[in-house]
Amino acid sequence: MQLLIPIEIKSGAAGSLKSLHQFIDRCPHNYGVRLYAGKLSIDAHTTNMGKDYYLLNLPYYLSGRLNKYIDWFIKKCNSIN
Repeated sequence: MQLLIPIEIKSGAAGSLKSLHQFIDRCPHNYGVRLYAGKLSIDAHTTNMGKDYYLLNLPYYLSGRLNKYIDWFIKKCNSIN
């Protein structure tokens, strides 16, 4: 299965992720990615319209391996559910 995953790039850990939330609200899955200067993590969030989703926080230096991390992220999230 192929998914179109929204990716937002932020200069710091803080941010509202408005564009990412708009995309998540319109898509059939609940995954998003943020490239930023922090540590690798997965967080559960809710958009402003109330849709729950998982966010992969990926440090800039791992962006060259984005495809592998997205596969890992989706498998990890599916094992949570």
